[in-house]
Amino acid sequence: MSGEAWAPEPTADTLDEVIDFRRQLHRRPEIAFEEHETSTAIRGRLRDLGLEVLSCPTETGAVALLDSGNPGRTVMLRADIDGLPIVEESGVVFTSDIYGRMHACGHDCHASMLLGTARTLADYAESLSGRFLFVFQPAEEIISGARAMIDGGLFDMVPVDVTLGLHIASFLPSRTVAARGGVQWSGADAYHVTLSGPGGHGGMMGRAGNVIAAQAFFVNRLPEVVEGLEFEGAGCHTTVGEVVSDGAFNIVPRHVSLKGSLRTFSPDLREVALARLRDLLVETESEFTVESDLAIAHRTIPLVNDPDVTSLVLDVGREVVGEGAFTFERPMTVSDDMAEFLVRVPGCYFTLGAMPEGLEVAPAHHSPGFRVDEAALEVGVRVLAWSAVELASAGAAAE
Repeated sequence: MSGEAWAPEPTADTLDEVIDFRRQLHRRPEIAFEEHETSTAIRGRLRDLGLEVLSCPTETGAVALLDSGNPGRTVMLRADIDGLPIVEESGVVFTSDIYGRMHACGHDCHASMLLGTARTLADYAESLSGRFLFVFQPAEEIISGARAMIDGGLFDMVPVDVTLGLHIASFLPSRTVAARGGVQWSGADAYHVTLSGPGGHGGMMGRAGNVIAAQAFFVNRLPEVVEGLEFEGAGCHTTVGEVVSDGAFNIVPRHVSLKGSLRTFSPDLREVALARLRDLLVETESEFTVESDLAIAHRTIPLVNDPDVTSLVLDVGREVVGEGAFTFERPMTVSDDMAEFLVRVPGCYFTLGAMPEGLEVAPAHHSPGFRVDEAALEVGVRVLAWSAVELASAGAAAE
């Protein structure tokens, strides 16, 4: 950090508003590319803050600009806004009002922290350097929204020098900050496998043509697809999250559909894993006399943090939480399409610990019981705002 660093501190009112807005969003979760109510609420708040609300390159989402009027770099700060198709069982008093929809990964927290950051920087606008672009991205859960915004001309609207974002983590101690320069998270391929056979009577069907038996074989052997595939101490991963058939008690179906994800850390590892996946399907076809089809529904690349920006963010984190800021030892097999921004603009996507107190087992992300410690949101706002100010002012002297 620069020797003249100063910290833009969020007010108590700002932090209260972060919690209130988070709960508002949590009650009204919307899934990918359907976040109309969420987007309207965010845009309204951005206008209330006096920011310039720009035309969004996607139907849902929001983009706003804060220009200090002083020399400096343009910093893009990004948050995702979509929920998941999950029935909430978290037990929080502000539970989802929409059955079958839930903010089960913390995107409501991300959006509210970014609004809190926007308000904090707006409070200090005349003292800042550079410009700040606030991007509220739709459809992260189907790893498609970032690319849609880019394809829609996001970077043509406002050229960006550096980018920041954060993801909350229920599995890390609350009020901790973690990041890793270089590859931090894996890329992801969301795949759809269909197994097809003749179907038949449940009392007469044997092995041949039995798509139920075939899918069991396929799922059981699936770990072999990534066996031995490692990157900097982290193994690649694959799993199936949905199996659907049109059978019944006494009907072996004609089709079984499987949806899963493949997590890899490099193009070479991805190529090997996908080849193994196809080979496993060929073996499944041969063993059970069925046909198979493999389709990649959507994908994103590995998330790579810029080492210098990450170092600055962790320095800010140490100023905010002391020893609670640390470096991840190895990459993780989770994915986020923030990676699409980071491959185009240097930046850092850090992790904010928010495990609720008194629990021995963390509430899992993407589960009905997911919840976080809201006290951690203050740390997220402070680290985002301070890091953004540092990064913007780093270019002031050159201009």
